Amino acid sequence: MDSLTQITLGAAVGEVVLGKKAGNRAMIWGAVAGTIPDLDIIANFFTGDIHALAIHRGFSHSITFAVMMAPIFGWLVYQFYQRQIDRSEVYKGVVTAIVASLYLAILGSTIISPIISGEMPSLVTAGIVIGLGVLTMRWLWKYYRTEWSDIGQRITWREWSWLFFWSVFTHPLLDSLTAFGTQLFLPFTNYRVALNVISVADPLYTFPFLICLIIASMMTRGSNRRAIANWAGIALSSLYMLWCVNNKFKVNRVFEASLQHAEIPYTRYTNGPVIFNNVLWNGTAETEDAFYMGMYSINDKRPYIKFRKVPKNHDLIAKYEDTYEIKTLRWFSNGFFNVEEKSDGQLVFNDLRYGSANAAVEEDDKPLEFVFKFDIADKDGKFEVTESREMREEALDNEGESMAEMLQTIWKRAEGI
Repeated sequence: MDSLTQITLGAAVGEVVLGKKAGNRAMIWGAVAGTIPDLDIIANFFTGDIHALAIHRGFSHSITFAVMMAPIFGWLVYQFYQRQIDRSEVYKGVVTAIVASLYLAILGSTIISPIISGEMPSLVTAGIVIGLGVLTMRWLWKYYRTEWSDIGQRITWREWSWLFFWSVFTHPLLDSLTAFGTQLFLPFTNYRVALNVISVADPLYTFPFLICLIIASMMTRGSNRRAIANWAGIALSSLYMLWCVNNKFKVNRVFEASLQHAEIPYTRYTNGPVIFNNVLWNGTAETEDAFYMGMYSINDKRPYIKFRKVPKNHDLIAKYEDTYEIKTLRWFSNGFFNVEEKSDGQLVFNDLRYGSANAAVEEDDKPLEFVFKFDIADKDGKFEVTESREMREEALDNEGESMAEMLQTIWKRAEGI
């Protein structure tokens, strides 16, 4: 899932493991541990799109990685406090500079920049950013009041290792509930566990969880109220996830009934929630020569899903089947893909699991514009596959469509038909 969600989960797990002994430091190190698996995105700077795709959510998201690396990360933090590096004025200055810079970046992008361009930010946005500023100043003030800590003597290497294990381990577990999935069992198998229960970004999962975590961080270390606040966040997020699982079963039933009603001889299907919510879902069913795609909201009143036929066109890439790039894309998409040929002869590989940017409109006269796609170029003897971020205007509307407008369309469709 998104970075903020993983940071929140890691911090909450860190509090559960070591909150009574380490206080907010347990949250901070838990948040750091919850971020570590996603550092595999560094590969994006050194490899091509396809190699990076194969690496992301790979070994760093496996159970083996959590088991192997937790003692190492635990030892490093243990040594950090044993050597009393946290008492150094230089260290405190670096931490202060980083925290202040992050807050100024948020302030500039959400408040200052819009005002300079003549747009007033919303009161909600301004309130959140100002509140974050107050919390930041409060934290820095308390941080400088603390001259030193005996945490190096109170917490063992083993305890730090447990914090890192659970905070790292829960990261891929959460990712495995999305459509992107994770190679949880590497190096034994590269099978991607992708249960497709929740979107890669879902505010209703994250924000209540985050609010409870912030409240807990402001309470006395080891107090019952602090533990209750932290566990409340974990409970709320878990209950929401159970609701998502229930939605998954419901959508499966509707999808299967709709395919039978439309007399579509499918061999398999997949479905998942649209970004930022768990109400609107898209699905793809496979037949021998085509895919059928449909969208369903749990608020829909009509009994069946309306499907659109999408030709496979797999023959267009037949001569590239043995290349590393196409083999990787086939594996990554789990076979749920089609190929399009543009007017200029350019081939496009569409991963159908993530649906279409304009599917919510349900207009048969417009071509579907897929969210996750790759351009295939074969010119002058050079074969190259790159991720495409281009949106065709004719697939959206005559003038293109802003992200805000696309989200409004999705929200309207989520209200039901």
